[in-house]
Amino acid sequence: MEQGTLEEQLRECQRENNHLKDSVSAMREELEEVSHNADARVRDAVADANSENAQLVATIAAIREEIEFINNETTRKVQDAVADSQSEIAQLKKTVSSLRDEMENMSIEHNRDKQDTIADDSAIIQQLEQTIASIREELEHLRMSSNETLARETADFNSERKQLQKTIQELRDKVETIT
Repeated sequence: MEQGTLEEQLRECQRENNHLKDSVSAMREELEEVSHNADARVRDAVADANSENAQLVATIAAIREEIEFINNETTRKVQDAVADSQSEIAQLKKTVSSLRDEMENMSIEHNRDKQDTIADDSAIIQQLEQTIASIREELEHLRMSSNETLARETADFNSERKQLQKTIQELRDKVETIT
C-alpha cells in the first residue's frame, strides 16, 4: 500500500513534469509568434522608410539588431530556465526512485522509518511544485518583459521616423524656396 502511494506520487510528479513541458512549449510558440510578428512589422517599416530617405535605413537596421538581440536574449533565458528545471526534475525523480528502493528492502520492524521517509518525499514533492511555480512565474515575467521592450522599441522607432520625416520636409521646403 505504501509503495502504491509512492507510485502515485511519482505519477503526479510525472504529470506535473509533462504539464511543465507543455507550458514551456506553448510559451516558446507564443514567443516565436511574437518574434515573427515583430520582424514583419520591422520589415514593413524598413520598406516604407527606404522609399522616403536613405538615412532611415541605418536607423532601422540598428533597431532591428536591438530587437533581435532582445529576442535572442529572451530565448536564451527561457531555454536556460527550462534546462535548469529539467535537471532539477531529473534529480528529484532519482531521489524518489532511491527512496522507493530503500523502502522495499526494509523489514517490518522499520515500519516507523518508512513513514518518516514518506513524509520526506512529500516535502520533496512540495519543493518541486514550488520550484515549478517559480519557474512559471519567471517565464511569464520574461515574456512580458520582451513584449514591453518590443513595444518601447517600436514606439521609439516611430517617433524617430516622424522626426526624420519632418526634418526632410523642412529641408525640401528650404530647397524649394532657394530654387
